[in-house]
Amino acid sequence: MQKSKKKLKSNKLRILLIVLLISMFIVIPNLLISIQRDIEIPIKENNPNEIINTRPPQKSSVYYEDTIGIAFGVYVSGDYVYMADGPSGLAVIDISDPINPGTPVYEDTTGAALDIYMSGDYAYVADSISGLAVIDISDPTNPRTPVYEDTTGDARGVYVSGDYAYVADGSSGLAVIDISDPTNPGTPDYEDTTGSALDIYISGDYAYVADGESGLAVIDISDPTNPGTPIYEDTTGSAHGVYVSGDYAYVADGSSGLAVIDISNLTNPGTPVYEDTIGEANGVYVSGDYAYVADGPSGLAVIDISDPTNPGTPIYEDTIGEANGVYVSGDYAYVADNASGLAVIQVRKRVDMEEAINSIPGGAIPFEFIIIASVIYGGAVIGVAVLIVILIRRTRK
Repeated sequence: MQKSKKKLKSNKLRILLIVLLISMFIVIPNLLISIQRDIEIPIKENNPNEIINTRPPQKSSVYYEDTIGIAFGVYVSGDYVYMADGPSGLAVIDISDPINPGTPVYEDTTGAALDIYMSGDYAYVADSISGLAVIDISDPTNPRTPVYEDTTGDARGVYVSGDYAYVADGSSGLAVIDISDPTNPGTPDYEDTTGSALDIYISGDYAYVADGESGLAVIDISDPTNPGTPIYEDTTGSAHGVYVSGDYAYVADGSSGLAVIDISNLTNPGTPVYEDTIGEANGVYVSGDYAYVADGPSGLAVIDISDPTNPGTPIYEDTIGEANGVYVSGDYAYVADNASGLAVIQVRKRVDMEEAINSIPGGAIPFEFIIIASVIYGGAVIGVAVLIVILIRRTRK
């Protein structure tokens, strides 16, 4: 009888020992994973405060908010998306909850809103035949009446830098407008291009123009009132959109997909490197190691550009409309999806411990994480080891 009791006690202790071992090898690692999920990697780019990870975008659901017009351009500022909504003018959408966008608020324009840029309390809209429209959005829920400055061409794209709005003005090339007083824009100064100016990006003293059939046009704007003669780098498609990051210009090149051009020597841009897409590349946004391409009927195409001279194979997320423009902010890509309005796609997700460690440049693990992991896991191992010794001694008695 006494031997039976000792045997029962011994079995109970063995079961307890197994439970402790399970805790050590399953519960503790999961605890570390939960700690790691709060670690994110800052990336220096246009918005130095933006926190992202560098893992490839993930497949996810697409969330929509329809507009009454045709969504051509998109810009994110704070908790709002500002859309160039074609015949409906400006559409403002609350995205404080990105997967549940708010009902659009509109401010009509006299032309067709094709592109938009936000600066301070103003929205600058490329309003096609009406030129540049400037709208006070100090209260995003109640945009003010637009102020216009007409251009001689067809305003297709816009970028604001300093006291000037730079307009891709279709057949008139580049139009430069003084907006030091946004309520009274100045008379445009022009620099014609050989193609049709469809989009524009400003970096330093240069304007980079997506010039349709003429490819990329680079214009010196060190004196904005007297732009220099364009320098061209032709592309095999039709340049619809452009984004500059580092020494490269990324061109949404229509039927040729993404064209990457080395601009380290601005007097002699490099020969384009291409990564074709299955749709029609209309717009492009670069964030981290990825180019996000608004690819028309194919929706959003995401291309790894960690090596700009050898872009990766596109990953797609289709949309129900036709993607005309894209802006990436935080974990989401905001797509101007033509007749479907705004499409919101989650392109960045917090990942598990292994992926997060691999995503850190050079494979370096943050020092703080090493300390936390060492303390928790090391303490757990020591604690379990002590308990094992105690249990073994009790079992032998």
